[in-house]
Amino acid sequence: MEIHDVSPFHREKVFEAVEFLGKVGIAKYSILLIPNFQNNYAINRHVKFIEFLKSLGQEILLHGYSHWGKPKLIHILSTYREGEFGGTSLEETYQRIDAAVTLFELVGLKANVFVPPAWIGNKWLEKILYSFGFWGIAYKNAVKELRKNHRIWAPALTFSNRYIFSHLSLISCSLLYKLYSQAKILRLCLHMADFKDTKKIKIWEKLLNKFKKERRFLNYNDLLSKGRFTSSFKGI
Repeated sequence: MEIHDVSPFHREKVFEAVEFLGKVGIAKYSILLIPNFQNNYAINRHVKFIEFLKSLGQEILLHGYSHWGKPKLIHILSTYREGEFGGTSLEETYQRIDAAVTLFELVGLKANVFVPPAWIGNKWLEKILYSFGFWGIAYKNAVKELRKNHRIWAPALTFSNRYIFSHLSLISCSLLYKLYSQAKILRLCLHMADFKDTKKIKIWEKLLNKFKKERRFLNYNDLLSKGRFTSSFKGI
């Protein structure tokens, strides 16, 4: 279970998400934190918010730097300007990772896993992350262990929050669950924008209550630890 797009900018939505997961009874999840959302919400200027996140006792992952990038036609169906690393150069990619890691260090955080905004990377990103000591990177349908150069099939279930796609995703999310039901690992990705639509939250509640009966909840550190999971293991 993952909470995406966590930032001081989305403070109230973050509180809603945490409260929602508590009510549903989800005890373990990953927090995907944006270090400097849209270059205006650097986390070192919001210490109380970061302390709140730490107090939850959950895994905190690095989710881009600003979550803001150049719009590209090739990504128009999946995102508009949130594919931060889709069009960055080698130098710019390095600078953003360096700045993101620095902001995490300033507030006493260290992440082992990186999740690029909109799950979009580039040809330099993995090598740069490895050089910074990251264990893994998460894409839309897989998690890659950088230390072993190994991909783990782990499809992500999420809602779209883009105009007409938002409505269609109310149907597709449930259909994808059925399609991926036999996957050993499923990633449930709750976004801040989901809390603008009560229909999405009701679907999440239904899915989570179902998953609680069928699967074990884990985080990325569990997934990428040395023991990882057995062939019969099923988790989210």
